[in-house]
Amino acid sequence: MPEGYIGEVAGLATAVCWMVSALAFESAGRRVGSLSLNIIRLVLGLGILTGYAAMTRPTALPLDASAHAWGWLSVSGLIGFVLGDYCLFRAFVEIGPRLSSLLMTSTPVWAAMIGLLVLGESMTAMQLGAMALVVSGIAWAVSERHPEDARPRPQRRGVAFALLGSMGQAAGLILSKLGMGGYDPRAA
Repeated sequence: MPEGYIGEVAGLATAVCWMVSALAFESAGRRVGSLSLNIIRLVLGLGILTGYAAMTRPTALPLDASAHAWGWLSVSGLIGFVLGDYCLFRAFVEIGPRLSSLLMTSTPVWAAMIGLLVLGESMTAMQLGAMALVVSGIAWAVSERHPEDARPRPQRRGVAFALLGSMGQAAGLILSKLGMGGYDPRAA
């Protein structure tokens, strides 16, 4: 493969991974429930990351982190991983992976707005225009009318879960920025 296409292949591979994980999480959420799925995923993730840290750092747990980092990263995890991902898994069950994934594309929009309010980050006119384009595309897809014999419009509850999941992930990202500062991102 020519070097010039590595980014494109990586982007395509990422999209495939997102699609497969969305379908898997929808299926698992229907079988064991969204809350159980989230707890199982968090415990497995903790085990994998602790093992990785044990191999790459002096300690498996981030015992060298400051109280500031622990506080913000804990709140970030609670909002992003626990609440945000629970809402996403509920949305997968309520409205399916296609629409849930579409609504999750609003995460960068929420992150930009929260970053503006919490961190004082700013955006250029081009970035604001891109944000408006994303929001209008999502609104168009969600409000699309279907013929009577086609699938009914999405349930408001499922859309609300997906948007809450998106907001939770965005808030978790911004809070993790507050907690990480100059701390080792692998440990964080």
